Amino acid sequence: MPNLETVVWAQEEPKNNGAWSFVDPFIEECLVEAGVRSTRARYAGRAASASPATGLMKRHQMEQAALVADALGHSVREEIRRTRKV
Repeated sequence: MPNLETVVWAQEEPKNNGAWSFVDPFIEECLVEAGVRSTRARYAGRAASASPATGLMKRHQMEQAALVADALGHSVREEIRRTRKV
């Protein structure tokens, strides 16, 4: 994996509810062993929250679009503006 530049962990659950905190050190260990330049995965997902859901469908859809855009390396602000117009 010499050309690997970025590793992204994407999850729908809030940061403190999903698997991120469990898998992060394992991903880091694998990247170090593989000799990859970037030894940290980037988190793309919802912020930490006491609730697993927003409670509002429109907000959920905006958060979903933003986290997918972030995971794909697109502009999150532009995605939020786009989804608000729809």
